[in-house]
Amino acid sequence: MYFRKNKIRFMKKLYLLLLSVYLLFCLDSCRQSDEFELKGELEGITSDMILVVFDDPDSKLDTIYPRGGKFTYAFSPDTLNTFRLVNDSGEVFPIFADKGWKVSVIGSFAHPEIKGDGPNNEYQEFLQSIHALKDSAQICQQAENFIKSHPSSPASAYILYWYFSQSANPNLSLIARLTEPLTGKVKDCRVLNEVLQKLPEKEKSTSTYLNYLSVKKRNGEYLSWSSSGTQKQYSLINFWASWDKESIAIKDSLYALCEKFSKNNFRVVNFSLDYNKEEWGKNTQKDTEQWIEVCDYKGWNNQILKQQNIQRLPYNILIDRNRKILGSNLYGNALQTKMEALIAEDKQQK
Repeated sequence: MYFRKNKIRFMKKLYLLLLSVYLLFCLDSCRQSDEFELKGELEGITSDMILVVFDDPDSKLDTIYPRGGKFTYAFSPDTLNTFRLVNDSGEVFPIFADKGWKVSVIGSFAHPEIKGDGPNNEYQEFLQSIHALKDSAQICQQAENFIKSHPSSPASAYILYWYFSQSANPNLSLIARLTEPLTGKVKDCRVLNEVLQKLPEKEKSTSTYLNYLSVKKRNGEYLSWSSSGTQKQYSLINFWASWDKESIAIKDSLYALCEKFSKNNFRVVNFSLDYNKEEWGKNTQKDTEQWIEVCDYKGWNNQILKQQNIQRLPYNILIDRNRKILGSNLYGNALQTKMEALIAEDKQQK
């Protein structure tokens, strides 16, 4: 009997031990499946350190210590990362990293051969296309061709930055044209954001129509961007923040304009860039059909701001019920005159 009880206890302990080992194995497997790994073997490395410069989604630095030119660099990214490897001579090339991706690089800093998941193979194709080229104009033409044929690739953002934005005399018009067809995710990356900041207002890539934006009002209802019936309602999207006194003054001045036009023709949607609900609420007025206060608490990460490259306050955009952009930064008499002209034009078309 005693032996039997001991045997049962032993089996329970053994079961718990095996279960623990199994769980640890599963956790380690999950960790490894999420881990990005870069294996490298590069020739001509004269320094004992390679600098790792992260560009997206955050800017930070790290270091790699190769042995005989060989190294392994691994981490667990939450999202797509872009980083550059830089040697002591300033030579550089990018690597794209995401969960579970495996990438290898051989050759040298001057002529790297990159293989692996995601955009890494695409970037290698570009490097091969310019490998034998000596003329800078031909290289730029190949870079332009790549960007046009890869509008959704993060590699396009890097190539645009490195081969066009960093030139001695950047062609801003060309940069704007190359940026225009890129997808939203590519345009949102930090590298391309640096490029866009160099463009003057008239060259910045903006859209004729606003993308659909799902916005909740304070009563919990979703804001409709289209008016019902035959009336053409125009919406002035006014951007402001409680920490910007000028934008608050502009917002207050718009309130009187609502009384000049019918609710069927005109409304103001005040979009706050605040992060704090209490601070936002202190500077808002009661919602009506013509005066609507909204806030997504995302600050400058608001979708419309990104789409239209808006980087300052105050700012407003006038749109029709199809979200077509009819004007921006309209205030006072200029806004009133614009609205009167639009309403008069609508009456003539009836």
